[in-house]
Amino acid sequence: MNKTELKNFAIQSRRQLIDQVKTKALMYGIDEKNDLEIQEQFGQLMINDKPYPLYMKPAFNSLKNQLKQKGYKQLVEEVAYTWFNRIIAIRYMEVHDYLPEKVNVLSSSLGRVDPDILFEYETMDLPVKQEEIRELLDAGDTEGAYRKLFISQCNTLNSILPFLFEQIQDYTELLLPDFLLDAESVIKVLVQNDELTNSFDEIEVIGWLYQYYIAEEKDRVFAQKSKYKKEEIPFATQLFTPKWIVQYMVQNSLGRYWTEAHREDEDLISNWEYFIKHEEEDFHEKIAPYVNKELRVEDIKLLDPAMGSGHILVYAFEVFHQIYEKCGYPEREIPRLIIENNLYGLDIDDRAYQLAAFAVVMKAASYSRRFLRSVEREGIQLNLASIQETNYISDSVIAYIAQEDAGERYYQVKAFFDQYHNAKTYGSLINITERDITFIEERLEHFENNPVEDLFFAEQHNIAKEVLPAIVQQTKIMRNEYDVVVMNPPYMGNNWMNQDMSKFLQDFYKDSKSDLFAVFMEKSYLKKEIGIVSMITMESWMFLNSFEKLRENILKNNTIINLVHLPYDGKGRTSLGINFGTSVFVFRNSLIKDYSGIYQCIKYNEIDSEGIPLNFPTINDRFALFNQENAFKFPNIKIAYWASKEVINIFSEYQTINDIAFPRLGMATADNNKFLRMWYECNFNKLGLNISSREEAKASKKKWFPYNKGGEYRKWYGNIEYVVNWENDGESIRNFKDHNGKVRSHNYNLDFIFKEGITWSALTSGKFSARFSPKGFLFDNAGSSCFVEDTFVLKYILAILSSSIVEFLLPFINPTMNYQPGTIGALPIVIPDDNEIETINLYVDEAISISREDWNLNETSWEFIKNPIISYNSKYINENYLEYQNELSNRIEALKNIEEKINNKLIDIYQLNNELSTQDDSIKLSLYCANKLKDSRNFLSYFIGCLLGRYSLDVEGLVFADGNWDNSKYTSFKPNPSSIIHITESPYFENDIILRLREFLATAFSPDTVDENMQWLAEALEMKKGEDAETRLRRYFLDEFFADHCKMYQKRPIYWLVDSGKHKGLRTLIYMHRYQPNTMATIRFEHLQEIQAKYQNEINDLENRLVNPNLSASEKKKLTAEKTSFEKKMDELREFDKRLAEIANEEIEIDLDDGVKVNYEKFYRGGKGVLAKIK
Repeated sequence: MNKTELKNFAIQSRRQLIDQVKTKALMYGIDEKNDLEIQEQFGQLMINDKPYPLYMKPAFNSLKNQLKQKGYKQLVEEVAYTWFNRIIAIRYMEVHDYLPEKVNVLSSSLGRVDPDILFEYETMDLPVKQEEIRELLDAGDTEGAYRKLFISQCNTLNSILPFLFEQIQDYTELLLPDFLLDAESVIKVLVQNDELTNSFDEIEVIGWLYQYYIAEEKDRVFAQKSKYKKEEIPFATQLFTPKWIVQYMVQNSLGRYWTEAHREDEDLISNWEYFIKHEEEDFHEKIAPYVNKELRVEDIKLLDPAMGSGHILVYAFEVFHQIYEKCGYPEREIPRLIIENNLYGLDIDDRAYQLAAFAVVMKAASYSRRFLRSVEREGIQLNLASIQETNYISDSVIAYIAQEDAGERYYQVKAFFDQYHNAKTYGSLINITERDITFIEERLEHFENNPVEDLFFAEQHNIAKEVLPAIVQQTKIMRNEYDVVVMNPPYMGNNWMNQDMSKFLQDFYKDSKSDLFAVFMEKSYLKKEIGIVSMITMESWMFLNSFEKLRENILKNNTIINLVHLPYDGKGRTSLGINFGTSVFVFRNSLIKDYSGIYQCIKYNEIDSEGIPLNFPTINDRFALFNQENAFKFPNIKIAYWASKEVINIFSEYQTINDIAFPRLGMATADNNKFLRMWYECNFNKLGLNISSREEAKASKKKWFPYNKGGEYRKWYGNIEYVVNWENDGESIRNFKDHNGKVRSHNYNLDFIFKEGITWSALTSGKFSARFSPKGFLFDNAGSSCFVEDTFVLKYILAILSSSIVEFLLPFINPTMNYQPGTIGALPIVIPDDNEIETINLYVDEAISISREDWNLNETSWEFIKNPIISYNSKYINENYLEYQNELSNRIEALKNIEEKINNKLIDIYQLNNELSTQDDSIKLSLYCANKLKDSRNFLSYFIGCLLGRYSLDVEGLVFADGNWDNSKYTSFKPNPSSIIHITESPYFENDIILRLREFLATAFSPDTVDENMQWLAEALEMKKGEDAETRLRRYFLDEFFADHCKMYQKRPIYWLVDSGKHKGLRTLIYMHRYQPNTMATIRFEHLQEIQAKYQNEINDLENRLVNPNLSASEKKKLTAEKTSFEKKMDELREFDKRLAEIANEEIEIDLDDGVKVNYEKFYRGGKGVLAKIK
């Protein structure tokens, strides 16, 4: 099966058919603004000023009603997919020789250009006037003749496929596109592609075509990121179930249901590749009370309540057929018995229903060539339905059906219809209350067999006759009791549910309302105690706290027979092709005591390129027999099926972190842009550091205070980047209100802020990591924190959270990468004696100290002292760098040793020696490793900081970040005046950046080693061939430094680049904290005008050189290119000068409290200002 070709065909067909149906509708005067107008004049119909015969009136009336009910857009969509479905259905029957007349309708079996039906129609029994066809062909109107034959064939197929091919003069016929035989038509593309033809070998093709047909609409619905409208729900929730998963579900539900009741038929299991057999000696003894030994195959009812295109039902047909054969039923009787007795299905999508019904009938035909003939003669009752809603049914229609407009019968009929209000939204989740349809069926029979008695009620009569068959059919299916339910339910989180859906679930499915798949789990389709359900769902129901009540209900009332867990690890493909973990499971509708289900986990490296398991069952470290009663021993009832006895004992016997500490969700500011800053954006003098309490914070008069907000994987210490506006005890943030006067921010944790604690990142893309949080911090909901009353155990808890123990135990509580306080608080904690804790605490102190030193190597730490390469005694950078590398390596080795000691201690304390190795080679450290390229860039960043006055070679740490400038702090190396650095392609100025770098290197190391150190830096930056050190360094400052700076400072640059444009006419760095309202004027008058003069001199010089008659062609070309470059710079600067003058004249003030984003935009102005784009 070529899925690429199928996808391309389906998507293109949908686009084409929708356009063609719109064109056809326009012929009748129908578009988005205009309805269908039907008039009768002189014995004919007048539609859009065109005459039509009166016999077409029912079709036009039907079209008008459909347009009224569904609206233009939905009607066009439905007609387009109906013709698509009909075309692919005919093609499937054609390929398999199932067409009643055995004549190809879409293609030619002899290789002719036109379909065989055009040449053999005279041999066929079609409801068409052959004389009329001959006349059209003789007149050269092949298209017209084919259209009539095609419609005639569709009408004929109504006798065997009424769900797909309506009776003659259906409204869809009116909107059948023209030019069916065009070279680019859907039909021609379909039949002329051999890959498509070969893909029609299996009935599974129908499901794939459906999924691909709706793919674009599904993408659109997802992309709009808003709540789904009723008509969008099928697009958003349909997901084709892979064949192996269908086989697993059906084999282990239907197959199990039968073979457990009839052990004499267990040899059937050899046909079932994915059947999981229980080998325990007492297995059959345990299940005996839940097995019906008298079970007859004809009595088994299997339901798929979200059947989609019928993939599950088709395979269920196959298993039923095997059972019937085993029971000795005549082959010719089996297909009809299965369809009429065993298979039931529901969906909200009409197009899916059509294909599901077709797929089931075709599956039956594949077993018996006579089957379609018998259907044609006798008809057949399919127990499938596309659920219809009754929102548009008026009171007058209800009164007409009830034969009264008030009274008991009226209200009974009204209640019957009301239960299906919004049924296209709720689908099979509706719990029907009005089950007795005797009267409704009597009235339907009357409408079908009798004309309307009073023309005044003609409309009501027609509506009742049209809608009642479907409503009656769905009621019969929905009121049944089922033995087996198999489904792939829709997936839809509550964020996407419309108001109607949300209220419905709140009213009827409170335990599972957060996702639609879980609601289908809660819905009780089984009334029989011995019934079996099999589903594929998201894995979240097994673990998330929001599904705790659902788990409790399922585990207390049902028995999980077996389960396949398909987690998503953030890499590799999944069986469903979605980036979410799933689980496929089978459970019995009764609770069996002391029963152990078979659980297995299949990871991404254990499936092939098609998502099929390489081995089944998949035996690995998570293959387990699990007694579901053990789920209740885990916090919030987790289905941690892979847990050993030791692990289960740990969770059941020991206290949790919640028992001795206070894990807390952090603050929600309601507007981070308003209240949060990176610390380096602010006036450093306004930062309140090392604060011990709210009272001290308030008294300090400071505005910005350290704020834990999660961040990347980092253990022990670090990720200290944010500050929050907590001035005057959070006055501003605690009074931040919406337009209704309600305070928007919340969760301030006033009893815990500024206290020493532990913090971690709530959301990660990898492993969990916790860090020590010194006093003085507030914390965010993305940086949850934990506090204790007894500080003696604080670092012991940190040791646990940073150990292999927590990495091992966390998945039993929550396998996702979202670590909320509830998850951390639920971790079991074993408290040893004080001596053990003291020993571990000492290790933790060492780990914190090492990690703190590592964090402070970054200039984005407020405890940064100086660039480490300068910290050593050699005058050569390369020698200093070797020492630096050794120091980093020793630091890494030291921390690794400490973590190993902590792990070993805790493994012993938790008695997990059989589960975890004390020799763990997988310890993931979060320390910095030497990187020559990155380290050279960091060094040059420090140089820029010294040049702008942020740092000094004479004073350690941050020297100036607003406040009073002190020249005495800069004696050995002076910053540039006015905090301006000009970056040019040549050394045009006295304070040229390369000259200043040489001066810096001479001061920091030695005048004797400047060239060697320049060379080391250039080589570390990776030089081009033939490039010297100065050229490479100048290129770095000119083209690369600002991007590196934006990355280092997380798109909050404190050094701003004044940039004239792509020709690099002017590039100047300024320091935000030294900015003055006249800074832009200074750049304009002291730099821009001077550089213009320099460029003009270059142009003049080049012009003089170009007049030299002795220049070679190559020399002349080179000089001309240089001259052109300078001219472009001059042109660029003339335009830039206008923008710079405008901004300079404004003398803009900035307030550091507003942060980089706000202040930068004052000069960037959406790219129309004078600053470079933040990269």
